[in-house]
Amino acid sequence: MSGVLFARRSRWQALTRRRPTPALRVALLASYTVDPLVPYLGLGLHDAGLAATLTVGPFQQVVQQCLATDGFLADVRPDVLVVAQRLEEAGEPGPAGDDWAAELLAGAEAAVTAARRHGALLVYVLPAVPTDRPAGPADAMHADGVAASATVVRQRLRDRLAGDPGVLLVDADEAVRAVGDEHAYHPVLFRLAKVPYTEEVFARLGATAAALVGTGFGTGCRALVVDADGLTGAAHLLPALRELRATGVRVALRATGDDWWSNGDAVDLLSVLDGWVTDDRPPADQLAEIAAELDVVPAQLVLTGLGAQPPGGDGPPRRVPLGADPAAWSDELRAAGLTDRLPERRWTGGTSRPTAAPVELSLDDFVAGLDVQVDYRPVAAEGVAEVAEVVARAHDFALAPAPPAAALAQRAADLLAIRVRDRLGDYGTSGLVALDRADSRWTVDVFSLSCPVLGKGVEASVLRELTRRAGAAGAGEVLVRWTDTGRNGTARRFLSELDGVASADPRVRLHAAHASDDRTTGVRR
Repeated sequence: MSGVLFARRSRWQALTRRRPTPALRVALLASYTVDPLVPYLGLGLHDAGLAATLTVGPFQQVVQQCLATDGFLADVRPDVLVVAQRLEEAGEPGPAGDDWAAELLAGAEAAVTAARRHGALLVYVLPAVPTDRPAGPADAMHADGVAASATVVRQRLRDRLAGDPGVLLVDADEAVRAVGDEHAYHPVLFRLAKVPYTEEVFARLGATAAALVGTGFGTGCRALVVDADGLTGAAHLLPALRELRATGVRVALRATGDDWWSNGDAVDLLSVLDGWVTDDRPPADQLAEIAAELDVVPAQLVLTGLGAQPPGGDGPPRRVPLGADPAAWSDELRAAGLTDRLPERRWTGGTSRPTAAPVELSLDDFVAGLDVQVDYRPVAAEGVAEVAEVVARAHDFALAPAPPAAALAQRAADLLAIRVRDRLGDYGTSGLVALDRADSRWTVDVFSLSCPVLGKGVEASVLRELTRRAGAAGAGEVLVRWTDTGRNGTARRFLSELDGVASADPRVRLHAAHASDDRTTGVRR
C-alpha cells in the first residue's frame, strides 16, 4: 500500500472515531469481499459533504439479499445501495456469454428491485473483463472467448441500467486498466479472504463512486473558490476560469486581509469573479458567506489553491490543489472534473433493451434454478483443522461463538462436514454440524455455514437431513440450541421461522431453543 493510500485510510479511521452525524446510510453487496472499498468510498463521500455510515453485507449473496424482504437491507434501510458483481464468480460464460449474462442480469434486476423497495440510489459496479484466458493468445479469435463474452455482458448490463434515473454506473474495468493487470489483482488475498483487487483499484472505485453519488445528490461543483493566500501568478488560471464560467460554474475568491487587493493578480482576476471575501475571519466563515452570496450550499463549493488541505480542517469543501508550476494550473483545473454532470437518462437503443416488461425474479425461482446439491461426510481427525477454519469464519450463520479447533478435535465423532455445490461452482467444505446423539433427542450445538452458500436453501436442507437421520436411528426430536453472538442475526432469523422447515421424518420433532433455556422459537413436526 502506498503512503498516499495509507494516509487516506488513516484519515478515514480518524473520521469514524469522531462519528460525524451521517447524511447517508450506504449498504454494500458484492460477489466478493468488498470491505476494502469502505474507507475510500466513505472518505470521498465525506469530502463531498455527505457523511455516511457504510455497512457491508455477506459476500456472494447479491440476489438473495436484494430479494429478501427482511435481513441485511431491511436492517440497514439504505439511502445508497452499492452492488458489485464479478464475472469470475458467475460460472462458465456459455455461448456468446449468455450464461454470464443471465447471472449478472439477475443480480442487476434484483438490485434495482431492492433499491426501489428501499427508496435508495443504486450504484452498480460494471464487472471488469477477466484476465484469465483459457485459450491464451488465441482468445481474441474466439467469438465465445473471454474478452468477447465479457464485452457482450458488460454492454447488456449497461443497456439495462444506464437509462434508469435511479441507477449510477461505475466501471471496474476502468479502475483495473488504470492500475494495470499486474498491479490490480491480489491472488493470494483472494484465496485467503475473497478480496480480488489491490488497494489501488479499491481506491479508484471508491473515488469514482463517491463523485457520482455526490453529483447525484446535488453536491457537484457549482462554484469554484480561489484561495488567494500565497498565490502569485493567478493570471495563469484565467483560461480555465473563463471556461468554467461559460459552463455555469460560479467563480469566487477568498484571502486573508484586505491587503490582497494591492496584489497585481487582483486586476487579472477581478474580471472573472462573481464574489469575494477578503478579511481576517476564519476561512470556514468566509466560505459560508461566499456560499450564501452565490446561493449554493457549502458542499457545492470547490476550493483551489496551493497546499494539500482546505483551511480549517479536513471537511468540505472539496479542494483541487495547484502544483508548483503556474503554467500548468489551468490544465490541472480542467482535469479535475469540475464540470462533471449526470447525463439525461434515456435508453441508448442497445440490443438488450427489453421489448416487454421483464418477469419479476423471485427468490424461490432463483434458488430453484441454482440446482444446489448438499453432501455430508464424517470428519476424520486430520480434517478437523479444515472444518474449524470454516466455523471460525462463519459469523452470520452460527449458533454460538466458534469453538477452538482443540475442542472440536475432542468430539470428532460428533462432527458432520457440509459440502455444497451448484451450477455456478463447487464451494467445497462450506459448513459444519456437531451433534449430541442421545437415544431420544439429538441436540445440535454447532451449526455453521459460510457466507457464499447462505440463502440457497442449504440451511433447511441440512435440518431436513438431520431429522431423516434421527428418525432412522429411532430418535424422536432434533433440538437446535443457539445463543446471540451479536453477529449471527441471519441464523437467529432462520431459527425463529422453523415452522417453514418440514421434517423429513414426520415422527421427528424439530425445534430451536436459546441455550439458556428450552423456550421453543420454532416448531415443526
